[in-house]
Amino acid sequence: MREDILALVYSAIDDVDAVTAEDAPLQKSPEARLLGSDSGVDSLTFVNLVVALEERIQKTLGKSVVLVDEDNMAAEEHPFRTIGTLAEYVERVLSKA
Repeated sequence: MREDILALVYSAIDDVDAVTAEDAPLQKSPEARLLGSDSGVDSLTFVNLVVALEERIQKTLGKSVVLVDEDNMAAEEHPFRTIGTLAEYVERVLSKA
């Protein structure tokens, strides 16, 4: 299941990169940083990625999910540090959906 989720994340990255072609493309690696000063991902790109991923999940798996809420964004160890932590988080969310 983890590889399937990474594939969904990478597809969402492709969607975002298609819109922001003039900017540097997002890295497709579980270790790639999403948030933080060393990530290179601005807030608008992050929001676009989350929305694209939620849409991919709906289209591919038929499940409607909300990935961002106040609790997980405020957590010290939030699930959006890297592509890998995002994939792990999506797996947990989907197991409850």
